[in-house]
Amino acid sequence: MMRSDPPVHTPLQKVRSDIVELYFRMRNAIFLMLVVTMTPASSQRVLHFSATSGFDHGTRAVSFAMFTGIGSELGSEVINDPLGATFSDPTALAEFDVVVFSNTSGNNILDAEQRANFEQWVQSGGSILGIHAATDTYRHSTANGNNTGTWDFYAELIGASVQEGPNHVNGTPQYAMSHIGIHPSTAALPDPWVKSEEYYYWEGGYFRNDNIPVLEVEQTIGPNGQVNSYDEPRPMSWYRELPDDGRAFYTALGHAPSNFTDDPLFRQHLKDALLWLIDASTSIKPQPTHDMVPIIWPNPAQDHLFFHSPVTGQIRIIDARGSTVIANVNMTGLIDVSNLAEGIYYARNELRRLNGTFIIQR
Repeated sequence: MMRSDPPVHTPLQKVRSDIVELYFRMRNAIFLMLVVTMTPASSQRVLHFSATSGFDHGTRAVSFAMFTGIGSELGSEVINDPLGATFSDPTALAEFDVVVFSNTSGNNILDAEQRANFEQWVQSGGSILGIHAATDTYRHSTANGNNTGTWDFYAELIGASVQEGPNHVNGTPQYAMSHIGIHPSTAALPDPWVKSEEYYYWEGGYFRNDNIPVLEVEQTIGPNGQVNSYDEPRPMSWYRELPDDGRAFYTALGHAPSNFTDDPLFRQHLKDALLWLIDASTSIKPQPTHDMVPIIWPNPAQDHLFFHSPVTGQIRIIDARGSTVIANVNMTGLIDVSNLAEGIYYARNELRRLNGTFIIQR
């Protein structure tokens, strides 16, 4: 009886085999996810900064009043600095845990020394919260339009610079925003959250690929009355963990003064975002996952990944900007991601009942 040689597998065949084997081992397992449970932190100081050298939204007073109330509820002190005097003194700046850039604008609100002091503060573990026009502040050198390149450190910290021509939708129309992933800032918000807002555009501006979105607005209609490429679904709130132990959170919401006085959901979003920024003792506990979480392996991935969705219907892969990069994904199978750039991606279906996150890292 002749013996046959064992089959020779190519590297891709070996990856397919390993992934399929892993899937069947995991199919009947109980999946766990990390849920962050936060408790109010005491003795934290927050600097409320609202200087402008560009468009002035007229929200200084109402924004400070809202954050003063939030600070009282969280046991944190909120100090108002409408002009930036605190940035001139590194010792004074070091007394704050979070700086809120509330509808700041333009590229001439801090001098070179003040900017250097702020950079040092961030590198010492400081955290930042940006609201709406904070991305129309010190616009990045790679963004289109005016007032770019003065201070790229800031734009890269906040995570984006709004595009120009047009900057946003016309007026403050009502659209639905959906949750992406799980984050304390959206835990108390409806999904979807329908809100009237001046929704920003990112396509021609600057946008970091490693921002982690938590809210995404649906497709909008541009000021020209058409659906343009920049009107595609896109992030409206996101966060990042900073390399020096600080955190960054930004929301593009907050155009009208009424957001700060008459919108309890906006206030809740900002309150929970601020709590996430200042809380130093997050506790993590495992809980059973929702049945709408897909299997994605390996994660991070390089060129191929195995994907299994418990949800039927058309599934698409979107990047951190909210643009679709793969339009049709099978419910179960191997996906070629070799053409995708490094960064964070999301698996969604047309009913927005599926939330899966993965990273491309090479």
